[in-house]
Formats: sequence, C-alpha cells, structure tokens
Amino acid sequence: MAAAEIDPALLPTEQDVRFYEQHGWWISPPIVPDDLIDDARFGADRYYAGEKDEFLLFEAGTDWSPSHGDVLRQNDYVSLQIDQLRQLVKHELIAHAAAILARTDQIRLFHDQLIYKPPRVDPFASTVGWHTDIAYWKTCSSRNLITAWIPFQPVTMDMGPMTVLDRSHRWTGNEHLEFFHDPDLLGIERRIDKNSDRLDEMPLLLDAGQVSFHHCCTIHGSKPNHSGRPRLALAVHMQDRDNHYRAAEHNGKPVTHLNDFLCRRDAAGNPDYADPDICPVLWEARQS
Repeated sequence: MAAAEIDPALLPTEQDVRFYEQHGWWISPPIVPDDLIDDARFGADRYYAGEKDEFLLFEAGTDWSPSHGDVLRQNDYVSLQIDQLRQLVKHELIAHAAAILARTDQIRLFHDQLIYKPPRVDPFASTVGWHTDIAYWKTCSSRNLITAWIPFQPVTMDMGPMTVLDRSHRWTGNEHLEFFHDPDLLGIERRIDKNSDRLDEMPLLLDAGQVSFHHCCTIHGSKPNHSGRPRLALAVHMQDRDNHYRAAEHNGKPVTHLNDFLCRRDAAGNPDYADPDICPVLWEARQS
C-alpha cells in the first residue's frame, strides 16, 4: 500500500498516541481487509496441517501437532514460513500505526506468534497467564517495543479476549513476569508489583479488521474461551529503530532469545536484530 493510498483517519492521532503512552494499549479502527484475514486463516490451516513455504535453520518455537490434542497453541515465526501469514505481517497500516504509537521512524519485525485458543476445554488448557513481553526479551536494548495483536475473527467477551492491566507498563519491577503458560491468574497477581496502583483489567474486544496494540511492558493475559468458536490471532512483535542486542543475565546466568540463533552476526559478533531475513523492516519514514 503506497503512502498516498493510506487514509489518515485509519492511523493513530496525537490524542491516540497520548492515550497509548498513558494506558499502555490502543485499539485501532478496522484496518485489516477481510480478504487478508481470510488468506491468513487459510495460511494458519496450512501451517497446522504441516505445510511450509519456507524453512528456518531449525524448528523454532512451540510446534503443535494433532497428537497434542485440543489445547492452547503457540507457534513462533510463522510469518517466515507461510506466505499468507507473511502478507498479513507486511500489511503497511499495521506497522505504520505501530511506528506512530512508538514515536519511531522505523518498525522492524522482532518475531511473531500464531495463537489458537480452543473453545470449551479445561480452563487450565486455554488460560494465558499474566506476563509482560519484555520478560522474554531481556536481550533487547529498547523498552519501546510494541505488539500488534491481530484477531482472525471478531473477539467477544465469551471468547477469553486478551486482557491488559491498564497502565501497568508504567509500573516498575515486573520484567520477571514470564507466566504465559501458567493458568493461575490469581496466584500471579500476588507477584505483580502494582506500584500502589489498583489493578484494572481491560478486556480488549475487537470487531473484524480491528487490531490491538500494547507496550512491551504492559501486563496481559487471557481467560478461557467459553464460546463455541476457536479464538485465533497473530501476535506481531515489533521493534523500534533503536533496538539492538545487548548481553543480559537472569539469576546470574546468561539469557538468550531464539533470534540470537536465527539472526546473522553484526560487526561485533553479536546477533543482529536488524537482519533483513529474520527481522525485516515493516515500515520506515520516507526521506524527504
């Protein structure tokens, strides 16, 4: 989509950016065409059936097969392997909106995750625990990363929508919340440092074509899917221009991200988070 074709009304306003900065999340108007979502759903079916258009150096992320049963599915780097999902990630309006919200002149892919929440199963099999994305990205230098959450269907309250803790990106002390796969939401809440604020849950209900965005330090999770329909979405994790690899430790031990093994090396021998094959530029301000 060329810049001249973009309707400014579909992009965040300065008021929207200030809301994002205050609350740590924002919901777009409908910006993803129906045909792109239909193609992405077809691509997801292809992926789950074992098809791939491209192959990574090794199997990355949590793979799912029918033998695992009807459980929560989380599969990484799918846009690098399935053409239809790559086209969704490349949709310029999504990355352009992310750039405006993050106040950066370049947005690169960091990685993506296809997430399937099955309906009417054991709550422990479909609950996503409270977590922050940055907890899994300790080797990132920036704290300005942003995630676009793109549903493949309207998301209603009974589907277990992604839920954020309002303003939690402004709290300190929560970069350890690595509890995506822990369904004990109440137990995790006791570990959250609310910085004396109250804990406000905000379920993000979305119509077809809408996208939610959240800050990398925003605490989020989701409850079980009580509807009769699967909840399928693609989380596109994006980095601002300034982000780069930095060595990090946790409990005295070095930590890594899968990107550290997939990306090329930079001049200093570190993983290059600007590798165009793994972390391509999705949007960049045009030079005048």
